[in-house]
Amino acid sequence: MNLDNHNDCNNDYDDDKPKTPLEEDCCGNGCVPCVFDVHKKLLNEWESRKAQNVKVKTSSNLLSLLSYKPFVITDICKTSEDYILLHLEYKESKIQNGVSLHLIPGQYVMLHSWCMSRPYTPISWTRRSLILLIKVYKQGKFSTCLRDVPLGSIIDIRGPYGDFKYENNSFQQIIMFSIGSGIAALYPIAKTIIDDETELTKIHLIAGFQSIIHVPLKKELRYLTDYWNFKCTLQLSQSNGMSF
Repeated sequence: MNLDNHNDCNNDYDDDKPKTPLEEDCCGNGCVPCVFDVHKKLLNEWESRKAQNVKVKTSSNLLSLLSYKPFVITDICKTSEDYILLHLEYKESKIQNGVSLHLIPGQYVMLHSWCMSRPYTPISWTRRSLILLIKVYKQGKFSTCLRDVPLGSIIDIRGPYGDFKYENNSFQQIIMFSIGSGIAALYPIAKTIIDDETELTKIHLIAGFQSIIHVPLKKELRYLTDYWNFKCTLQLSQSNGMSF
């Protein structure tokens, strides 16, 4: 056996070994997933691949599961009585070739600022920007800070997390249920299916809110209902339900 080749192989695997997070990378707020739990999972997967002599391609995702990346708040739009759309763009002007923001519809990211961390699900994204639907709670310190933060402020993001993956034309019909901000996880999944011209799956989204003024994404939902295979029913606690 050529020892030089053996050492080169080991060095290749060591280059892919997940870096151990620093103590300060943990916010101490009980995040799920905690950065140390994520590292443990990635390390176990890396050790398993190394034992089986399996090499994986280096990730080209702009986001990282283990470290925060800086994003600039470029816009904040009110979308209903207690919801905002938060627009963020990657801070660094230069991005390596082949590197961009990759998410699977329904995945979420962790936002960190003001010594706090919270999970949010992107509803839309490009290769270097994303949009988050944020419910603003009256007594919610983090969400009110996001609502009132000046444009141009920096928010740190890591992720994405979540293992759900939809397979094309897996079902004849999908019925989705959500309450309040839970619509953020379902909307991008529904939109991805509806935007795919090869999809024959019908979707019925049933979403619960307090009243019509509390419903976010009304314009976006109406757009989806222009397609033959999407229906949305709103269950409103302060009035009769309605369909788009």
